[in-house]
Amino acid sequence: MTKKEKRRWWAKRILTYSLGLVIMAFGIAMTLRAYLGNAPGGVIPYAVSFFVPLTIGQCTASFHVFCITTQIIITRRPTIKHAFQLPMAYVNGLLLDFFYGILDIPLPSIFHQIMFVVAAMLVFSLGIRAIVGANLILVPPDGLARTVGNIFGWPMSKAKLAFDIAATTIAILITLIFSGKAFLAVGVGTLITAIGTGPLIGLFTKIFPFLDAEKKE
Repeated sequence: MTKKEKRRWWAKRILTYSLGLVIMAFGIAMTLRAYLGNAPGGVIPYAVSFFVPLTIGQCTASFHVFCITTQIIITRRPTIKHAFQLPMAYVNGLLLDFFYGILDIPLPSIFHQIMFVVAAMLVFSLGIRAIVGANLILVPPDGLARTVGNIFGWPMSKAKLAFDIAATTIAILITLIFSGKAFLAVGVGTLITAIGTGPLIGLFTKIFPFLDAEKKE
């Protein structure tokens, strides 16, 4: 690979990752504006946001920092990827707050809310597909899931499922303890995204193979 080809290779990966990050944040903000619960990966900061004087983006960024720190503690070996996850955590938080602020759309019925969640799932699944295809940095919760999965010898699919179940349970406990309401942050939207996101990412992988970074030779 020539220097020019290498620069183009890196440019494509960075552009794909950046677009994926923006699309994912937009989709998550849509999910939140449906008021049917957040996707499992973001349900803990969503639950916390009800009880602290922070925005949902700030809570999400803080949770991502917690995930990064936990990865480092578990592996006992900080890496460059851990370092790059930190600014991305804050960028994701800023994007989430921005899109959440502009997406105050009236949804007059539960049907409209559910349709909005489905549309949101399509959007952020495409964003995740782009992020995975760029093969640069995992979103911190997924990075933590992979780290834990490596300890137990689990494939990423099993590790992600275990993480999502644990996160949803923790979110329920948080809102139950502080408000007496078990499903303040968890709802039918959480269930829809938990079931549908994985298959959608698989579908987008087949439809958009050009999002994958070519192997460098």
